[in-house]
Amino acid sequence: MNRIALSAVFAALLLVAGLAPAADAGPAPLGASYPCGRGGLADAGARLDRMRGAGFPAVAFVPNYPYVGLNRIDFAAAPGFDELGAAVEAALRRGMSVVVKPHLEPAMYSPGFDSLKSEEHGWRIRTSWRGFFDVDPMSVDYREGLILPTLAMLKKTLSRLDSDPAFTGKMTPIRLELGTELMDSVVYQPERWKALLQAARKETLRLGLGGRVLLSHNFSHHFEIPEDFVNRMPPAGRKALARYIKGLDALAVSQYMDLTAAQPAAERGTRLPTVPEIAEALRLHERNLRRDVLQGLLGLKPAELPQFHIGEFGVGRGGLRHPNLWEGTVSGAEAEALAHEIALGHRGLLAYLREDGGRTARSATLWLTGRYYDLFGWMNPADALPEAAAAVAAGLGGKP
Repeated sequence: MNRIALSAVFAALLLVAGLAPAADAGPAPLGASYPCGRGGLADAGARLDRMRGAGFPAVAFVPNYPYVGLNRIDFAAAPGFDELGAAVEAALRRGMSVVVKPHLEPAMYSPGFDSLKSEEHGWRIRTSWRGFFDVDPMSVDYREGLILPTLAMLKKTLSRLDSDPAFTGKMTPIRLELGTELMDSVVYQPERWKALLQAARKETLRLGLGGRVLLSHNFSHHFEIPEDFVNRMPPAGRKALARYIKGLDALAVSQYMDLTAAQPAAERGTRLPTVPEIAEALRLHERNLRRDVLQGLLGLKPAELPQFHIGEFGVGRGGLRHPNLWEGTVSGAEAEALAHEIALGHRGLLAYLREDGGRTARSATLWLTGRYYDLFGWMNPADALPEAAAAVAAGLGGKP
């Protein structure tokens, strides 16, 4: 059998196994996250210029919407849709690909929040992670107040560019995350997410956004851990979730799984993983998600899986073993060692994005806010990590 025939057979076997390579050969793009509350987009132009200068070809806007009660969102504390649209337009005019990723945010983290003075007495006001929120995605605030207005904003933004003869840029489809890390909401109400997708799909077509806006869902990394997510669902719930995922244009995960997972078992904990081992750990988690969760537990066929993205990546206080852990501070030699681990993790991500074999992710996005994650110090100069920033910029061909 000749080499071409062998390649075809191998590709077919990968497809059957649900491990087909990314549709677009070559390196997958790396984007930068842009979280923002009310007023957080005032300097969007300068911020986007810094991203472009560092080499990022894509940006994920993450508007924060405090969740203050059952199915209630505080829109007054979030960016307005017009200012969000202006920022999206600014990114598109700079030739950047765009993701819009609404976050329901714990109200306790809102600027100036004081639980002693709050008029909210329910448990939701003190919930520290959106994964525990019980929001109904078909509720008025979520569907009518958040998702449908976001689609309307995207229509207005794209219409402005369409009517501008001076704009000749080529735009890739905008990815809109219908939900972000809302674990319990999906576990207990998957059929309502399918209903939201149907409503959003209908509105997308009505607005003429078909093919220009991709409807996606960003799952937390707990989706990759069966006992945290899918194993908590009854059979009917799993079927509803499978139908929801099958209907999406794209699927993303916040990838905070163990980056030492590909090391030989006897060597874990005795040394840091190499860059190739970190890249292999990312491929391993991707394979496990497709094989064990999407196909095994949810029963989806390879051809039914939407395109895949890493919606969020970073390395926090927990280092390469527990990159999702962010609490706590370190100093001295321990801080230097952690900074090196964080840089190593980002080198591994870049290596993963450069290699087609075993990777189906079409893109990845860095989380760039908060201690350990704000590599460039764009949100707080004191949080900058020069080694990691330099590694990312070098990989992207930009400047830290």
